[in-house]
Amino acid sequence: MTIGYVGLGAMGGALAARLLRKHPLLVHDKDRDTTAHFEELGAVVARSAAEVASGCDTIFLCLPTSDHVRSVVFGRDGLLGSARPGTTIIDQTTGDPHATREMAEELARHEVTLVDAPVSGGRAGAAAGTIAIMIGASATGFARVRPVLGAISPNVFHAGPVGAGHTIKLVNNLLSGAQRFLAFEGVALAAKNGIDPRTAVEILQASGGRNAYLERVMIPQVVEGRLDIGFTLGLAHKDVRLACELGGDSGVPTPYGDLTLSLLQNALDENGAGAQVDTAARIVDRLAGTRVVPS
Repeated sequence: MTIGYVGLGAMGGALAARLLRKHPLLVHDKDRDTTAHFEELGAVVARSAAEVASGCDTIFLCLPTSDHVRSVVFGRDGLLGSARPGTTIIDQTTGDPHATREMAEELARHEVTLVDAPVSGGRAGAAAGTIAIMIGASATGFARVRPVLGAISPNVFHAGPVGAGHTIKLVNNLLSGAQRFLAFEGVALAAKNGIDPRTAVEILQASGGRNAYLERVMIPQVVEGRLDIGFTLGLAHKDVRLACELGGDSGVPTPYGDLTLSLLQNALDENGAGAQVDTAARIVDRLAGTRVVPS
């Protein structure tokens, strides 16, 4: 069975590469160098999203925002123009659950199923096949997509109905966004008071203040000055903003989310939306008068 994949960026490319190990792929991306790379790996390159839909009944998307998803699905040369009844679209974007549910309703009128399936674990988790996949779908929809998602990772979770996958992903990114700045702040505080950053991280990893960011990112990446994780400030800001908006819509206060959003906005204003999110650590260093990140 040939699988379609539209959006081969940092995360989409890693996920598509996992699928390619088990399935023939028909891919589309605006970046020709990226599609040329996938062609070398054995994928077939489509000239448009519509061409992907004409050749596949199961199509993955991994795009920056839900607005991009809507354009690719409903826009000119989009999926819907060529999608056959019974087609399933699996959206791996970190998207807006409200928009996802609206698009799912529209697509259902054309007998096309939309499943949200965002991921968490970074490019390394995608490449290793350990990434967490969070599914928003009916029980029938989940049963339909579970086997193909297993080609990416065994860690597939049914969060609930359509939109639930994107909801729990926003919750995850709200938590991880706050943890990121807490880790920067805590390690800078330790460093300013004479504790080597590596030593601080090692102690904290074994203590009650440990979190995933300290364990997986600080020593192997930030303390080494390797800040390119394939995740930009613009995307991090978008995710936390959506989480805070969801909190407002749901009547759930998000004061820590609001603070994280403000910190991300400050970093975005200084470094630009295209900068890597962990470049914010250099701002913390400058304000604290520390050197956690090597220059």
